[in-house]
Amino acid sequence: MASVARSNPQSGRTEPPAAPVTRNPWLVLMVLCTAVFMLLLDTTIVNIAQVKIKEGLNADLSQIQWVLDSYILTYAVLLLSFGRLGDVFGRKKLFVYGMALFTAASGLCGASAWLGDQIGVSGANALIAARVLQGIGGAFMMPQSLSILSTVFPPEKRGAAMGIWSSVVGVGAVLGPVIGGLIVTNYAWQWVFLINIPIGIAAVVATIIIVPESTDPLASKRIDWNGVALSGFGIFALVYALIEGGKRGWTSPLILGLFVAAGVLLVGFIWWERRAADPMMKLELFKIRNFWVSNVITLLTAFGMFGIFFPMTIFLQQVLGFSAIRAGLTTIPMSIAMMVIAPVTGRLSDRVGARWFLVSGLGLMTAGIVFIIARTDLQTSWQRLLLPMGVAGAGMGMTFAPMTAAAMRDVPPRIAGSASGIFNTMRNIGQVIGIAVLGTVLSSRTETHITNRLSSTPLDPATREQVITFSKTTRFDQIASVVPANQFAQVFNQVQLAFVDALHNTFLIGAVACAIGVAAAFMIANPQRTAVVPQAMTLSEAEVMQRAEEAVVAAD
Repeated sequence: MASVARSNPQSGRTEPPAAPVTRNPWLVLMVLCTAVFMLLLDTTIVNIAQVKIKEGLNADLSQIQWVLDSYILTYAVLLLSFGRLGDVFGRKKLFVYGMALFTAASGLCGASAWLGDQIGVSGANALIAARVLQGIGGAFMMPQSLSILSTVFPPEKRGAAMGIWSSVVGVGAVLGPVIGGLIVTNYAWQWVFLINIPIGIAAVVATIIIVPESTDPLASKRIDWNGVALSGFGIFALVYALIEGGKRGWTSPLILGLFVAAGVLLVGFIWWERRAADPMMKLELFKIRNFWVSNVITLLTAFGMFGIFFPMTIFLQQVLGFSAIRAGLTTIPMSIAMMVIAPVTGRLSDRVGARWFLVSGLGLMTAGIVFIIARTDLQTSWQRLLLPMGVAGAGMGMTFAPMTAAAMRDVPPRIAGSASGIFNTMRNIGQVIGIAVLGTVLSSRTETHITNRLSSTPLDPATREQVITFSKTTRFDQIASVVPANQFAQVFNQVQLAFVDALHNTFLIGAVACAIGVAAAFMIANPQRTAVVPQAMTLSEAEVMQRAEEAVVAAD
């Protein structure tokens, strides 16, 4: 059936129809969300299993830290370039390759102890190598998911799809501790990874059958290797410095050198991309107001919200003594609120725009964090955190979907992969910065508060210093080994109170980041409806239409 152009009553412009979709886009969404949920779940699920992994592989603390960080580092470094590669070589193709690699790497993670014995390395090092492969697979998958959605859904339905996608992203990250706690409590730690295999195989088959292929018809097949190298090494230097800064010292020569190198490389990357014939990152995207503002907001919200999850987990489990499952279940109200609200606000943002949803959502996130601060003390229970977590989750639901929809709505579908790569990279870097900065603040404020609180206790100076060191590095279980038994209850109570004070200081910074996001949200334009260029157009006509759409966006 031929498509018919339609008139937009709000703008008075005649819009060409969207390209006909040969697959049910909602089935495509379901397949993509299943794979993305598996990917995001694995980002956080390992945190809760690290104690069991450490015991099972006889690993040291540094190795366990790299089991977590190797995945994050690899994933962050490759997201940007892999997003554009999907535009060039096929988004479905790269998504399938990434999912297959991620699934196979999950099997290697589960078999790491055996694999290490076979090749003569420690099981922990084999697991780290397998996690690197998982990160490569995840970096292939994540940007393609958003770009595929941008091509199969017309602009007027994109918000609803992005709402569901965003809720899956948020819930996958939040539910990781819950599912991880259930697995490691009842099964061997290997099942944290092996559970991905049947899901991954099913998702690969479903993607091949259901998801349509798409590319940028104007892209050359040449890879911008200079852009790939400059961005990859620049992001590597930045993320590695953020990961290691808290341990090595933020003013150490290595960390300062890495930050300088990151700045030079990323500035060089922008310089090169402005001159490249077919650049890896399409700088024209930053002429779209909603795109760059949404990227600023995703950086701030990832910093503010995801940066508080790790300190909260430490507080619930190590300070209050919650079990892994109980600590994970405490975040369930946040997940439920997000799942309910995100699809609704995503759909409504198609009709009325994203600005006021973002202002309201970020305001709720800020209020939710402040509410959590007010309810966080030594008497904290899941009941006391029920409402604050629900408020924060509602804010996330009102923010993530419209933010994602606003970022991608005015992006020409031909370069959706580049846009998705940038957007996901900003979210990932925001999360890494949040964990690094808020973790450092938590450590330094814990040291300050404990020093003040222990000054009046009858501990000798050497023991006091050991208690402070154990506390600021969250090794609370080792305090009993250095404190006399008759003083332990008093000392540990002071440690708990000091950690609560430090937690409040840390969460307040997260709230400030979200509040800055509220100010940024006022810059979001509620755009006129745009249209996807029909397939029947010639390339020259497509270019004309694209420029016309960009002019409308710039005028907004």
